[in-house]
Amino acid sequence: MESQEVKIQPIVKVVLHSNSEQLEEVVVTAMGIKRSEKALGYSATSVGGEKISESRTSDVMSALAGKIAGVQISATSSDPGASNSVIIRGVSSLSGTNQPLYVIDGVPLNNDTENSSDELNAGFDFGNGANAVNPDDVENMTILKGAAATALYGSRAANGVVMITTKTGKKNKGLGIEYNGGLQWSNILRVPEMQNEFGMGWSGTHTMLENGSWGPRFDGSMQLYGNVYQNSQKMKPYLPVKNNMRDFFDTGFRYSNSLSFNGATDKSTYFVSFSQISDNGMIPTDADSYDKYTFSARGSHKIGNLTFSSSLNYAYQENKFATTGQGLSMINSLWQTPRDIDVRWMENQDDPFNTPGYYYTPYGVTNPYYVLNHNLNSYNSERFYGKFQLDYDFLKYFKFTYRMGLDSTTGQNEFGTENLYALYYDGTPNGVGQGSSSPFSGETGEYRIRTSRRREINQDLLLTFTMPVNDFHINALVGFNGNERRYSYQQSTVTNLTIPTWYNLSNSPDTPNVTQYSEMRRLMGVFGQFEGSWKDMVYLTVTARNDWSSTLPKENRSFFYPGVTGSFIFSELFDDELKDIITFGKVRASWGKTGNDADVYMINPVYAASANSIAFGSLTFPLNGVNAYSVGNILGSNTLSPEMTTEYEFGLNMAFLHNRISFDLAYYNRNSDKQIMSLSMDPATGYTAQNINLGKIRNHGIELLFNVTPIETRDFTWDVTLNFTKNWSKVISLPEELGGETVIQGLNGGTSMYAIVGQPVGVFKAEAAKYDPEGHIIVNSSTGMPVAADEFQIYGDMNNRYQMGVSTRLSYKGVSLSADFDIRQGGIMYSRTKDNIYFTGNAIQTAYNDRNTFIIPNSVNEIVNADGTVSYVENTTPITSSNICNYYYDSTGGIGGDLQLVSKSFVKLRSIVLSWDLPKKWLAKTPLQGVRISAYGNNLFLWTPSSNTFIDPETTSFGNDLSGNYGEFSSNPSSRNFGINLNVKF
Repeated sequence: MESQEVKIQPIVKVVLHSNSEQLEEVVVTAMGIKRSEKALGYSATSVGGEKISESRTSDVMSALAGKIAGVQISATSSDPGASNSVIIRGVSSLSGTNQPLYVIDGVPLNNDTENSSDELNAGFDFGNGANAVNPDDVENMTILKGAAATALYGSRAANGVVMITTKTGKKNKGLGIEYNGGLQWSNILRVPEMQNEFGMGWSGTHTMLENGSWGPRFDGSMQLYGNVYQNSQKMKPYLPVKNNMRDFFDTGFRYSNSLSFNGATDKSTYFVSFSQISDNGMIPTDADSYDKYTFSARGSHKIGNLTFSSSLNYAYQENKFATTGQGLSMINSLWQTPRDIDVRWMENQDDPFNTPGYYYTPYGVTNPYYVLNHNLNSYNSERFYGKFQLDYDFLKYFKFTYRMGLDSTTGQNEFGTENLYALYYDGTPNGVGQGSSSPFSGETGEYRIRTSRRREINQDLLLTFTMPVNDFHINALVGFNGNERRYSYQQSTVTNLTIPTWYNLSNSPDTPNVTQYSEMRRLMGVFGQFEGSWKDMVYLTVTARNDWSSTLPKENRSFFYPGVTGSFIFSELFDDELKDIITFGKVRASWGKTGNDADVYMINPVYAASANSIAFGSLTFPLNGVNAYSVGNILGSNTLSPEMTTEYEFGLNMAFLHNRISFDLAYYNRNSDKQIMSLSMDPATGYTAQNINLGKIRNHGIELLFNVTPIETRDFTWDVTLNFTKNWSKVISLPEELGGETVIQGLNGGTSMYAIVGQPVGVFKAEAAKYDPEGHIIVNSSTGMPVAADEFQIYGDMNNRYQMGVSTRLSYKGVSLSADFDIRQGGIMYSRTKDNIYFTGNAIQTAYNDRNTFIIPNSVNEIVNADGTVSYVENTTPITSSNICNYYYDSTGGIGGDLQLVSKSFVKLRSIVLSWDLPKKWLAKTPLQGVRISAYGNNLFLWTPSSNTFIDPETTSFGNDLSGNYGEFSSNPSSRNFGINLNVKF
């Protein structure tokens, strides 16, 4: 409130007026150092814990998607417990990680993903390390973006830092008890748009055994279909089942509970919390279930100038994942269901026609319900992470800190498929009746169990000095950081299961194939920071760090990177009258470098158990009790050095009308040099590749955060926030031996994603039709089908042209309504879902022209004249009826890369939250300090360009890093969620 001066008299009546000047914001920066937000010379976005937890996501990052400029947050899958991808200011590394470093209360948290190494045939994603954090425990999150902001954290922070500060004990009016609990439902968000004109068959002909919808037009007649069993056969009306795909999925259900206790005295604090999530997703059965339990205990105690604090966290999770990919997966079988077969008929497993041996089609797919009920793919883990910290204040201006952190995880993954050959090959039409083409050929069953362990120990020694000197304020820091990371796993696999349905390592006549792996790496660093300010108006900060990495050669394992930032708050020069209009103004600039060291075992070649090809098979050791090892085929490099990223940034912050309008604008330029790559070699040398430093990538762009409060009264407030990001990426250089390009991810000989010099990162090249010099498509004069070009064509790249988020909040007394939109424009991706439903004739696009013959528009025939010259004439040959299906699935003689590529543009309603805080007067005579009831929805609506009628562009089958941008390989569809929640404070 604004102070007033009044004259003393017998009766004094004073009405205080509000002062809209905000309190000074404090941001937690690198090494847990709290700094004034206005002092920062770089971009750092801070989000309160209430904003993170209000949409009731099961992890800490999903709630922030579309809300932070310069940060792309995407859910790789809608399966419960799956991981998130977080890319800050574009992709900087072609071979290393592009994910940020996660730091909880000053201690790094391992964020590795537990996902499949065979995405094409057995894809799964059991989540990443940050999922272990309970969102209700988060007090605040700060995302550090630029190199100058992250340099103190060393090479692991080259891609940014997500800093999580958890809640601590506070002095409370009540008991300090808080409960959060609720229910959530989910259903399918996006299914491919299917045609409903044509049914089961191929090339326009009806068949009784088919996985395609290339048959004749629906006519309502009764048709026999499928195999014959005991002289009987199924019959159905030849009509479309319009909601066939959507009706397959259930309504998912999740319930969650979180309880915390906290309190504080003048010398001590404590915080204890428990949480539980049980989520059974929208896929039938419990094949996509997720259970997570967390326990956290934090506390501190002060004795004189010495403060002890600790944090102990335990997380247990258990996942099941409906395996994706080609072959006999649930989703691949579902998309290959003809439009006139109701997939719900297949749920009854007692019906012999629904068993794999008599399933209606033998063509490489099977009953999706059978897959869900009989295949195994589960993961469970126990995780312990926390810290011990000691702070000692001495000599008035000095503070010494010692912090030790531990992060340890043990996980176990089990994967199993039945011996379908033993169960269904002999005596069934889909088995022996199909011979080597049977879907059971080679499907002799597999069981795999993998136990993995991760452990990370982190130690920090810090000495800080803080002292005001007249109009100056000086803050200095020096420190040491030691980090050790261990990872190991042991995997055992058996095939040829004796008992076809029993998953056990002893259930095979073959010796289990056992793989054992272990690694350890260390990183040591010394660092320093100096910050000086003058009159709380001019700020200068200088940082420096030197690291020593065990994964680099001795000669290059030491690397140094500095940083400098400055800011000038020019609004401090304004008088009070001008500040009523321009409340705040700051310009800032920063420059910094960070390194990114190599992965393990990239310096020297390693040895592995020997296996050699011979004339009629292979010679594998151990052999007759004799073991042998041979050197690996990748040559290391004793001159390897770290990838180095150099970045500068300029920014402008301004606020008007006492913060009713404000914006934060930034421009950055980031260059990542000395890319670590495996360069192909002539196999005659004894090696197929060599690790080497070559290649450079540049990212530069703009970020805008804009806030406005159009209406603000005593009881009602309307806030609107907009963030905008545009990033330009470019591959500056690659090794000459690569010919200016290298494959990032793709299919052997098919559509792939490349890094090409002079192009953005992630360019797609695919089969293309041949064109004449005037742009007419060239077709075969005999068939009317397109002629394939001699070389693959560039179709576009993976990068969004821009990202934008729009958030709005309406508040009236204790009621608030908020909505968040996430907008991404541009970019393309691979989609096997599109490819699949084009192949089967299920896609709505395949009903073009009622499947009548047609001449490809704007097409010509190529004529080679007797003298060798080439001329072109107008094409008059229509595509025949039998060839129409080939046009939609033959990439070499059809529509080329358009068959498999889709736009990544979308607008998504990320969340809507309606909450009501019960009036305090209602609770005055109760032990309750606050009650909030809320209803929410996440990912409620998705809008995509008319060309993408297939998938949610966020989904991927290839992990949460650079390769994940390649696209999806028959991934499970995305979901929408809606629920209710109760928050009670005592």
